Amino acid sequence: MTAAYRLRGIGWFGSCVAVVLGFYLVSLQVAAERKKLDDVNGRIAAAQRDIRALETEFDTRANLVQLEKWNGDTLALTAPVAGQFVGDEAQLASLDVTRGPAEGTIQTAALLVPSQPAPVVVQPEAVAAAAPAALSKPNAPAPVVRLAKVDLPKPQIVQAVSEHVVTTKKAKPAPIATVRTAAAVAKVRPEAVAMLDRQLLSDTTLGDILKGAKTEARRRR
Repeated sequence: MTAAYRLRGIGWFGSCVAVVLGFYLVSLQVAAERKKLDDVNGRIAAAQRDIRALETEFDTRANLVQLEKWNGDTLALTAPVAGQFVGDEAQLASLDVTRGPAEGTIQTAALLVPSQPAPVVVQPEAVAAAAPAALSKPNAPAPVVRLAKVDLPKPQIVQAVSEHVVTTKKAKPAPIATVRTAAAVAKVRPEAVAMLDRQLLSDTTLGDILKGAKTEARRRR
């Protein structure tokens, strides 16, 4: 039993060691890959610097003729000669900076300030001659100032339109006398017609008509 427990403990320990070694190997692999990636980035940066240097050199060689023209016209730059180098620090310290080179002349830039024009001196004789000439001239008429007239628009008179009120006239009632006359005429007309009929018809005919009317009235009753 004790041997089995010991072997089980050794097995657990071995398995733990294997797991730890596996994680360690994975971390080492990741570090190695990062190192390779950094090397590649460094090579890319170096290649970009070389490319920029080559592009600058190509541009300079392409513009070499123009640079030589500028140097000959304006810059006047020359390559250093052997006499411009010193052997040691003592010779360098002994140099006098204030003293210019023995050969050649130094050209310095000069600021050219334009000079102001000289003031005009008026002679008294010229002033005295100009004064009588000015007095001899007739006085010029004063300028006439004309004021512009501004035509303002006339005020418009607005007339109010009167409203015509149309009133309907009420019909006046006819006079009472006229009404009475019309009623009397209406009564007289049937009697006149009857009298006219009596004159036209004979007495016998009229009597027969009256008898017939009476008999019909009796029958109806």
